[in-house]
Amino acid sequence: MDPTQIRARYLFLILLAAVLTAALLRHFLHVEGGFTRKEILVGALVALAIGAIVAAVFSRWRRRR
Repeated sequence: MDPTQIRARYLFLILLAAVLTAALLRHFLHVEGGFTRKEILVGALVALAIGAIVAAVFSRWRRRR
C-alpha cells in the first residue's frame, strides 16, 4: 500500500476522532455543566489562541537550537 494513502487515512481518522470528541465535550458541558453555547465558544477560542501562541513560541525555540 502507498505510504501517502496510509498517512491520509490516519489523518482522516484523527480529524474524525477530534470532531467527535469536541462534539461530545460540547454536549456534556452544555447539558450537564450548564454552560451556555457562547461560554463554550469563548473557552474554545481562548484555548485555540493559547495553543497557537505556544506552538509559535515552541517553533521559534526549536529553530534557534
